[in-house]
Amino acid sequence: MNLFGLVGEIHKKPILKETSTGIKVADITLKVQRPFVSSDGTYEYDFIQVELWRGIAETLCNVADSGTWVSIKGRIASKPYEKEGNQYYFPTFIAESVKYIK
Repeated sequence: MNLFGLVGEIHKKPILKETSTGIKVADITLKVQRPFVSSDGTYEYDFIQVELWRGIAETLCNVADSGTWVSIKGRIASKPYEKEGNQYYFPTFIAESVKYIK
């Protein structure tokens, strides 16, 4: 089973792009609070990149802005890349559903 769930705030206004084959895509950075307090008594945040495709991307770009709170469910894909002759894999978070919280 390959699932993730995130709740957080969109860090920057999403921009809708289009692939060379006409498929709509958007990348967002989601600001997600860590579930524990740091040693100085404050919460820290992770900034997680999420890819959105087709209708999900179009809808999000039409209704969301920086500061919009969302709940995202999706899957993790691995994208290969080569560095110094070695093959590596980079995890990519791909949204499959988005719910708008605020």
